[in-house]
Amino acid sequence: MTYSNVNRIAPEYARLMKKGRLQTGDTLINKDGAQTGKVAQYAGEFERAWVNEHVFILRPILDEIHPDFLFYSMLDGIAQQQISRRITGSAQPGLNSDFIRAVTLAIPNDLKAQSLIARVLKLLDTQIEATEALIAKQERLRAGLMQDLFTRGVDENGELRPPREEAPHLYHETEIGWLPTDWRTGQLRDLTTKIVDGVHHTPTYVEQGIPFVTVKSLTAGRGIATDRGNYISLSDHRIFLRRADPRLGDVLVSKDGTLGIARLVEKDTVEFSIFVSVALLRPIPSSLSPSFLREFFNTHFYHKQMGYLSAGSGLKHIHLEHFRKFILPLPETQEQGQIIGQLGEIDCQILHTEKQLEKLRLQKSGLMQDLLTGTVSVEPLLEKEPA
Repeated sequence: MTYSNVNRIAPEYARLMKKGRLQTGDTLINKDGAQTGKVAQYAGEFERAWVNEHVFILRPILDEIHPDFLFYSMLDGIAQQQISRRITGSAQPGLNSDFIRAVTLAIPNDLKAQSLIARVLKLLDTQIEATEALIAKQERLRAGLMQDLFTRGVDENGELRPPREEAPHLYHETEIGWLPTDWRTGQLRDLTTKIVDGVHHTPTYVEQGIPFVTVKSLTAGRGIATDRGNYISLSDHRIFLRRADPRLGDVLVSKDGTLGIARLVEKDTVEFSIFVSVALLRPIPSSLSPSFLREFFNTHFYHKQMGYLSAGSGLKHIHLEHFRKFILPLPETQEQGQIIGQLGEIDCQILHTEKQLEKLRLQKSGLMQDLLTGTVSVEPLLEKEPA
């Protein structure tokens, strides 16, 4: 549980609150809204703390159930299913206080067994949190490296050029800022053979067919999640291809809602069509590497230009004309490849750590299922515990 947006109340107001004061180990359940049923545990981070009327507190009878065991039991899928069946309303989902009557837990009689199960799961949680923190650190390092690579580039030895403050003769000023002297700039309209978006109407979906890519398909993971959305018929797909025909080396960019998420069409990507919320950019490889174009949408060059284009308009869309006007920093294609190569190295590290995280999450999920339902006995673990 994080407290980045926690609210504060005056001490005199707190003294008037008869309900909602937290104790260490309390299990908290979200009462209403989009996160109805979400479970957390209060670990006593503050000397005094309260919750408002949107959160339920579950406080165990300590000689019956261990606080940590209660938390993990409520977090488990079986309890979550029981809770979800008690959620009412669609526009504003919510739980009534009697939801707890519908939740049945499997509880070992031995408090020591409960404690041991919770400790095993807490250990995995600690490992998961450490792995998440490592990924966040790696991503910060990548962002810093990208900033350097897209403003300083690499020299003939593949090393970052010295910063402009140390070697001003290596840089020249351009309309998008200071760049290495042998770099130029170019508008995307002159660096592509195609800038289009997808079909402008919602098609008829089918159970099985050709994947239909929307913004959701670009935000679901690192690549293009063609298996996360809807499907269209082959006949519709053939019609849609007349406008937008995704192929190897194209760059897809989200242009509605969540803006500027860029993905590369790679050789193992299955055939698909795109919706109007997605733009297709086809770079000229002799001038612009597809991977370099994809990374442009992660740079400050893109964000600054989006700010100019959307100034005062509260823009929620990137229009095709905006794409055509984007100005890119342009090293020679060989240097573009070196830049992408260095980013690729840290991407491999991040991907490796993400796989470790997924493995830990699966391990935790499996253990929760086994230990909290009694499918796997905790007795062997108890035997290893010191008396």
